[in-house]
Amino acid sequence: MNPLNELKLGTLRMPAKLLLTAVLFTLGTGYLFALSNVALKIGFLPDDVALHYFGNEASRQALEAIEDDAAAAVDSEGGIVEDDAVSFDDLDQDAGISDEPFVPIRTLETLISEGHFHLFGYTSIFFLCGLVIIFAELPRWFKNTLIVAPFAASVLDIWSMLLTRSVGPNFSWMLIISGTVMAVSFFFVFAIGMYQLWFQKQSVTA
Repeated sequence: MNPLNELKLGTLRMPAKLLLTAVLFTLGTGYLFALSNVALKIGFLPDDVALHYFGNEASRQALEAIEDDAAAAVDSEGGIVEDDAVSFDDLDQDAGISDEPFVPIRTLETLISEGHFHLFGYTSIFFLCGLVIIFAELPRWFKNTLIVAPFAASVLDIWSMLLTRSVGPNFSWMLIISGTVMAVSFFFVFAIGMYQLWFQKQSVTA
């Protein structure tokens, strides 16, 4: 018999309980700060997400102007100019391109840089969450869902940022859904872990 099958959150010894509790509380605090950061910088509505990553009419017109300038530079100099090498900071925002307020768009280079950093972070966070769920007493289907769902959502989260920026604002819904799946998954992991670690009836006293 595999001894791992006999390990449950409620029957772990005190050092293991304290370790998992510290992990959950630290991750929970970090998650609260992450949500606060999203609320302050972006917002939780699809229109907020679309504005942040796709921009508005003024910023899209500015992007077209930048790309046209880059294409003209290639034609005149015979060199290669990458789109993301041109910054919105170089644009004259008082040029009257549109009556709307100018909203700078994140470059693909920036999103890719942030994406690889976030994916490594997501992997670490949800690996630890998965370890907690492995030792939880749950129906098999629910346990498997809590392990897999946040990883799948984290990949969709990164892709949705790129697609919203490059393809269109409708992909902002993908970002909202993937972010919600990750948040709900973490909430279940935290609630289940804390309950079974400290409040569920234990068959073995540590």
